Amino acid sequence: MTPWQRFARRRLAITRWQCEPEHIPADQQTAFDDAFTRQCQLEQAVVEVAVGEALPDSLLQSVATSLASWLDDGHFSAGERQTVIRHHARMEWQFADVARRAPLPDDLQVLAWYQQHQAQFMRPPQRLTSHLLLTVDNDDAAVQRQIRRFHQDISASRQAFARLSQRYSHCPSALEGGRLGWISQGLLYPELDAALFALAENGLSAPIETRLGWHLLWCEAIRDAAPMPQEEALEKARRYLIGQHQQQYQRQWLAALTRSVVAG
Repeated sequence: MTPWQRFARRRLAITRWQCEPEHIPADQQTAFDDAFTRQCQLEQAVVEVAVGEALPDSLLQSVATSLASWLDDGHFSAGERQTVIRHHARMEWQFADVARRAPLPDDLQVLAWYQQHQAQFMRPPQRLTSHLLLTVDNDDAAVQRQIRRFHQDISASRQAFARLSQRYSHCPSALEGGRLGWISQGLLYPELDAALFALAENGLSAPIETRLGWHLLWCEAIRDAAPMPQEEALEKARRYLIGQHQQQYQRQWLAALTRSVVAG
């Protein structure tokens, strides 16, 4: 059995039967063997189509990263790991190549789909947000005193936020005076998200503690939910339809390949 077949066998057993291959129940062994045979035949057929194609290093690295935990648990040697990685990279390359050949939606299709699904193109409520972070090394009490002083200074004058953030904040946004921009719910840590969306316009949060350290948030402005600008919505609809067309084209290609494998 080749390394990629061993890999496929183990992953099939764990993902569909929730056990190692040697622990497949006796009454399920035939079903497992049949599924494994079909999978190997199909993977081999996909890879044979892509034989001879140069695989970019970025693809090989991406596949290596995505399979790392499976390869570690499967106790593959360095050479076997490379065999499995190249096998899966060839499959990914082939599926991507098939997707690139999918017909693109035209402007009328995009417009029609957008008009039928306009409710999906609402811009969510957002907050224009600035953020200040003090990380904690050893002296948490000192950091707490400092964040409270900053809170007092900013409460007295919002203009202090950018100055203090640029000088003291450990968030990358410090380069912009703490400005994060327009933030939708669900993008920040839960503690920060809840505090931000409880603030009124121009509201300043109390110091907030997370595993990163201590934070201050300033809600400069509030933007209610509103329809997305049509140009932006049409581009989003186009990207969605391209993805759908590519997936459908891949399924059709794979179904045809499966039929040829079965017939052969």
